[in-house]
Amino acid sequence: MQIITLLSGSIMAQVITFAFIPVITRLYTPEEFGFYSLFFSMTMAVGLISSLKYEQAILLPKSNTDARAILFLSLIILFVVVCISIITVFIFYDWFLKFFDNHSIYIYLLPVAIAVFGLGQIFESYSNRVEVYKQMSISKIISASGTVSLQIFSKYILNFNGLIFSKLFSDFLGILFLIKTHIKKETLTLKHISKRRIKTNLKRHEHFPKFLTASTLINYLSQNLPIFLFPLLFSSDIVGYYALAFRMLMVPTTLVSGSVRSVYYQKASKMFAKKEDIRGIYLKTMFGLLKIFIIPFFVVLLFGNEIFAILFGQEWQNAGMISRILVFTALFAFINPPSTMTFNILQLQKVQLYIQILHFFFKVLALFIGYYFFHSYLISIGLYVFVAVMFNVYSILFIDKKLKKLSTKK
Repeated sequence: MQIITLLSGSIMAQVITFAFIPVITRLYTPEEFGFYSLFFSMTMAVGLISSLKYEQAILLPKSNTDARAILFLSLIILFVVVCISIITVFIFYDWFLKFFDNHSIYIYLLPVAIAVFGLGQIFESYSNRVEVYKQMSISKIISASGTVSLQIFSKYILNFNGLIFSKLFSDFLGILFLIKTHIKKETLTLKHISKRRIKTNLKRHEHFPKFLTASTLINYLSQNLPIFLFPLLFSSDIVGYYALAFRMLMVPTTLVSGSVRSVYYQKASKMFAKKEDIRGIYLKTMFGLLKIFIIPFFVVLLFGNEIFAILFGQEWQNAGMISRILVFTALFAFINPPSTMTFNILQLQKVQLYIQILHFFFKVLALFIGYYFFHSYLISIGLYVFVAVMFNVYSILFIDKKLKKLSTKK
């Protein structure tokens, strides 16, 4: 029931976002969308690690007081990171100005975006801890509906490029809704929170910043490698085809599976803290996700070209062809949240980091092999996806083996 509650909010937010894409693409130019993508790609790389992944530790302690201590620790680290980003912006202002083609307003919004993204991660994790799933769903809907409404209003009524502003403002409204919920439920109290308790949790969960921070950053860069490298290896239109296919497959996939990830992490963490066997919920969650995705998987695999041509026009058939390859990556992105989260539960972040480093290396190698030996972007993408699938399969089996060993000891 909890998964359904959170999932419904994610699905509704996704439906709102994708329903208005045809409208928004007719209001904004490709150049404006380019700056939008560039801006959020950059800020997300920093935002993902803006609290040094301590927000992932919020669900782990038995004590709610320790969980609140980690919450405030995460907020302190985020504040420091945002301050560093402000200083960085001023020191390298000329470089950023050239990078954003003299659009100075984007430069000043970089620290704001990092702060909003970081706050969102922290309060989503804490909201998951206290199980306010209904409010989490409402927050997602507020963010999605606010974003598309303001983006359309700002361009159609005010003739103003509001892509970035609308997204930031609406995401912040969603966060404020969650904060209001916690204030109302009195779950943000500073009672029993001391410097000593914060320092204790800082030390106790130091494996998160040591290993998960680097792993997260490498994973993000790994997922976006084609976008970074294809302009150098092939052409900008190939990047466009890939970016559209990736967004249409991966955004809804990761949002829906992300809701399951949150609930699984919360439940499995509690069970593991009580020394209960979590292999059953691990396998049940994974196979449950596989059952959900199997029909969309075959639809895209068989009819990807036709779907993209109908939705976006005949000129986008290449994106449909790419989607038929990327759907294998989407499949594992959908079913692997239990293995990803179980690395944290079992405190195997160091192993996860090593896997991510190898994963990144072989993905780069795959793209270059496709380019140098076959001169084909489709083969490059095919090899890139093959590497991703192999590493996902390994991670799933590795965690299952670990859980099987633990279950035999109990």
